[in-house]
Amino acid sequence: MSDDSTPLVLLHGVGQAPMAWEDVVVSLYGSRPLLTPWVPGLKPTETQLLPLEQGAAALDQQLMLEGMQQVDVCGLSYGAMVATRLAADFPERVRRLVLIAGQVRPPKLALRAQSAALKIVPASRLADSGVSKERLLLALEQARAIDLSDVLARVQVPTLVLVGAKDKANQPGARALAQGIPSARLQIVEGAGHALNVDAPAALVDLLRTFLD
Repeated sequence: MSDDSTPLVLLHGVGQAPMAWEDVVVSLYGSRPLLTPWVPGLKPTETQLLPLEQGAAALDQQLMLEGMQQVDVCGLSYGAMVATRLAADFPERVRRLVLIAGQVRPPKLALRAQSAALKIVPASRLADSGVSKERLLLALEQARAIDLSDVLARVQVPTLVLVGAKDKANQPGARALAQGIPSARLQIVEGAGHALNVDAPAALVDLLRTFLD
């Protein structure tokens, strides 16, 4: 990357912890300040799950306390929805936006299927990754009520919407984001699935380098 000093904030998805960005961070280390926080409401030790708008407000406050006046933000899945809300509600905080496998209105049937699959996964297996099964089930339940339709027009920053070519379930949502955000463009990442930060980190890093600089 260039010598741009704008910090890059990386927001993980449901079922991930901040360490899911490890391969991306290693590649970008030293190019600019990097922050990989827990997405507000998903940290296992938190006592309550925040509604999306409150999560965005909590993230904005955290960035302010970190001394980050303006940032670039890249979010995956639920993290992408928090990032969208952050850019809409706190436009002075966000310079550029990258949304991976994001949704405008998460499909309820898909969320129910995810919840059903998650219920049979041993909690200990998730805990080994630093993730709380109870927190994930609550997040999936809350995601059913999310609707970003009315806020997309308020996202005025340059936005790159990404979705894996194999991630068929999230391609309609990605297209809806790209159509609803005025300065957005959509790019389908060939050969990639849902979690680009895990299964296609090199391709993601190249896209970030090009778009952010």
